[in-house]
Amino acid sequence: MAMEERSQRQRRSEMAVPAVAFVVMGDVGRSPRMIRHAQAAKECGCNAYVLGYEGTPAPAEVTTITFRPASTSSRLPRTLATAAKFLAMILSLARALWKMHKVDAIVLQAPPAFPAALVCWVYAKLRRARFVVDWHNYGDTILAMELGEHHAMVKIARAGDRVVAGLADASFCVSEALQLDLKRRFHVVASVLYDRPHDRTEAPVGEAREKLLARCLGVESCQALERRQAALVVTSTSWTVDEDFDLLLNGLVQYDRTVASRRGFTSRVDSDSGRIRVPPDGPSRCKPVQREWDPLEVEDPPGPIPSDFEFSSLPDVWLVVTGKGPRRKEYERKIRALDLEHVVIAMVWVQAEDYPLLLATADIGISMHSSSSGLDLPMKVVDMFAAGIPVLAYRYECIEKELVHANENGCLFKDAGELCQQLQLLLCGHPQKTALFRKVKQGAQGEFKRKSWNQEWFEKGWPVLFDLKSRIPAHYHEGVTSRAEKRE
Repeated sequence: MAMEERSQRQRRSEMAVPAVAFVVMGDVGRSPRMIRHAQAAKECGCNAYVLGYEGTPAPAEVTTITFRPASTSSRLPRTLATAAKFLAMILSLARALWKMHKVDAIVLQAPPAFPAALVCWVYAKLRRARFVVDWHNYGDTILAMELGEHHAMVKIARAGDRVVAGLADASFCVSEALQLDLKRRFHVVASVLYDRPHDRTEAPVGEAREKLLARCLGVESCQALERRQAALVVTSTSWTVDEDFDLLLNGLVQYDRTVASRRGFTSRVDSDSGRIRVPPDGPSRCKPVQREWDPLEVEDPPGPIPSDFEFSSLPDVWLVVTGKGPRRKEYERKIRALDLEHVVIAMVWVQAEDYPLLLATADIGISMHSSSSGLDLPMKVVDMFAAGIPVLAYRYECIEKELVHANENGCLFKDAGELCQQLQLLLCGHPQKTALFRKVKQGAQGEFKRKSWNQEWFEKGWPVLFDLKSRIPAHYHEGVTSRAEKRE
């Protein structure tokens, strides 16, 4: 009897605390934004659940409700198989939603959001909860890169996004550019909730660093990395079409050839000062730098850098590529076919707890995300900011305006030649650091100090989910404020 009373008290207590569910129609463990939503909600005293496909383990502190991705028989006609898959997904999600306690708000990641939005909307109405959509991008733009703009599936995805937008009580989005486009497309007024560094990651040193690299790369690779004094570069990828991995490979091939041609080069280095001398003439399109410039001491060159400018002391590069995805095997074959002498490309799978430590250990992080819509921002760059390392990111308008500011908290490139030159600018003289490297590293570290994810979430996420003034008691609001301030 006593146990039953305690159980009832516990249930009443849980019901008195605000609760929110975060739904992603994908692998829960590979959905970092939804996981961070749940972590922030928990920090603020909420009960938080993440619902999605089973697969990669999520952090232990996150409560997950998982189900298997829908699958159908290959014998069915394609149209019937798609319909059966949608029906199976709806039923799986509905069962998962009914397993958890009543929530005050349910947040669905988009894309993919249709037809899952129909289930979440019905659940929200029955439970008198708030239905919120978190827009990361558009489903149709991603499909269009693979199938073409006029494919039937692209048109269906576009219509699905319109339905999702109409069902939501409120919306988040990841950038101001996406906010403006949602208003133009669907007349939706969304709140911008930027991805921000969650926790600052300190680089392991000494034995801890050696053990980390041995776990991630293998003992032999770790020893070879140290023996060659190579610069450690990390990139993560989901191997999708909105990341141009061919551009990265071409840039690394150019870098490899550049290093090979520079080894033993001394004619343009002052023997007394060791400073790099700029050639007296350069390409006609680029006014050459007419005086000595030492990248180890001066952040920016006194003029445009000629394409034939020669950097001294370029290190080997050891690129670690992490992530799973549909095109991985294709690029494994391409990488094996490359004949590289000064660049090593290692494709590995890193455990979730080791990934931020590996980033913090790296010299540089690279983002190849190009954005199918041109409106979203890559979370991998935010992870690199949390690790406090210089970021090299593919240039497009949204990232340039809202996340990576050239030569301040990172560097940008548009093609393989620019990528090769940016690597030289940051790595020449390695392990000694160039002035530009030190500047952008300091800028990356400053991103965490400027605003953390918890601060961003409490300021912009909490009010949208719970409508503080009318639904949350004043004393609870005060308690949340004090906990958030203590955390920061």
